[in-house]
Amino acid sequence: MNELIKALASADEAYLTGISNKGIFKRAVKDLSSSVPVCTISGETAEVSVSGETVRISVPLENSICTCVSRTICRHIIASLIALRENIPEKEFSESKNSELKNSDEKAESNPPAPEKLTGKLPEKEPENKNQISEKDIDKINSCAEQCLGILGDILSDGTVRISENIPDNAELSAVQCHALKMADGERIMRDISTRLDDFLARRASFSMEYFLKNFCYAVTHMNIMSQNNISADMLGTFRQTYIPYSGELRILPLGQRSSSGGDYEGEIYYFLNLDDTEKPFMSLSDMRPVFYDSVRRFHSAVLPWGMTVPLNKMMKNKFVLLDAKVCDGKLSQSKETKIALTSAGDLNCSELRRLIYTDFKKAVVDLYEKNPRNELERLMFIRPAKCIRSDFDKASQTYSLTIEDVNGFQADVSLKYRKETKKLVELVEKLGNKMIAEKNQNYTILASANFENNRLSLYPIEIYDFIDAPDYYNEYEVPDKYRTDKKNLEYVSIISRLLDEIQENLELVLQCGIRSETGHLKKTGNLCFNYGLKGLSRLWRDFAESAGMYRHSTSADMKNILFRMADIYKYISSAKKRLEIILILNQISD
Repeated sequence: MNELIKALASADEAYLTGISNKGIFKRAVKDLSSSVPVCTISGETAEVSVSGETVRISVPLENSICTCVSRTICRHIIASLIALRENIPEKEFSESKNSELKNSDEKAESNPPAPEKLTGKLPEKEPENKNQISEKDIDKINSCAEQCLGILGDILSDGTVRISENIPDNAELSAVQCHALKMADGERIMRDISTRLDDFLARRASFSMEYFLKNFCYAVTHMNIMSQNNISADMLGTFRQTYIPYSGELRILPLGQRSSSGGDYEGEIYYFLNLDDTEKPFMSLSDMRPVFYDSVRRFHSAVLPWGMTVPLNKMMKNKFVLLDAKVCDGKLSQSKETKIALTSAGDLNCSELRRLIYTDFKKAVVDLYEKNPRNELERLMFIRPAKCIRSDFDKASQTYSLTIEDVNGFQADVSLKYRKETKKLVELVEKLGNKMIAEKNQNYTILASANFENNRLSLYPIEIYDFIDAPDYYNEYEVPDKYRTDKKNLEYVSIISRLLDEIQENLELVLQCGIRSETGHLKKTGNLCFNYGLKGLSRLWRDFAESAGMYRHSTSADMKNILFRMADIYKYISSAKKRLEIILILNQISD
């Protein structure tokens, strides 16, 4: 029986969705409704012309290629597979399925089950451990992880400047293999590596070597774990977020919304205040749609969640009580089971919101650091500046920024990049800054996503309010002793921080140029670490430099060992920089 026919016989909707996603599958079905594909089958391969592209189908089906710009399983490949299934006679499918059944029956007859002793009751079924993975699957996962490490080793060997053009494709293919093995985190990691390399090869301004180094080292660490035998299903990650039913009624107050675009998805994100939770008060609802390959932004109708008859963006001045709400890490589901039990006028000038306002920026810095946020919701905070001391637009970076101060003179930066979707907000922030500089009695409350950047508290504004009363607490915050230091130690902290930045830049240079290049400067960096008292980092760097030197002069050097040492160095640097950063920020030290 033809292997292509066998593969197509098994390529049902579940399979096609698995190698792509539901959005791509639906788009492929839609494309077929308005076009007539031309299929040519030759042996165990096929060629399909659909929507102006040519697709070459081969076995296994996920290795099929398309002439479009996508390097993943695109809508054209899915549409071609659907068209092939529809054009192959049913008789062929029947023979394929009968052949499989016959083979399974013959195997069962040749290995009959051993007779069991009758006991008068049905044998109890052993409980299944959903977290356990079979040895066979573990072997496949280990093999896939080793393959991914091989790709990462190829990148480090030659560096991004001499990278082969097929490396991004290999990384993308490994992401598809990770998906087939249910390695959700592995798929995301390798797909990100592929995307970043594409950005680099295309000389896109969005490529950042600093960000690529971070993801590269994380990929090495993750694949090292996946190459071990003691792995569980939980360690593989999940493809989709699991929404958990919220216990009881959920009272939420809309705070604002922002547009998000620039990637594979675009749309609106709505923010809410959970009036019943003091520890995790922020929630959100995303209305994000895939843009696929269209160059023109699609028009999307306004979202109508929870049985609404009026779009949510028209209801942002109301307070809601939800029944049967479903939540995942603060994100609300648009589940049809969730209903609005009560709607009333919303008042943002309420005690539940005012108690969250930071008037002392030092407290905001410490809280953000100790929270160690994992997502945007955990970075959200209300900031109330006492005054604005600078308002500026950088034409080179197209960024508008403010420097604001709290009641005690501690500074923070508000910055917002100018884009089409942020134009109105940029104008509002500019107006706010000019007013605060001209009129000292003008007070505002800013809902912002907070981060640390260049040893400063950096805020990305989402909404600005001019009607919220000032909280009645303005006492100076006492910084915990563990973050305090004297002037002499502060100078040393500043020096070590700059040294760590230099070492990270050296790692970026290694990843850019590759370890096949001259690595003599690596030894000097190790000596520098030792001279400044960083003996642990000095040992890590020395071992890395020696391994890299051996690789240049030997074909038997262990590339995996070099990758692991590089990832250990980055982990050390990241942890140390984070610890030093909080001290520098609280003492208003910047580069």
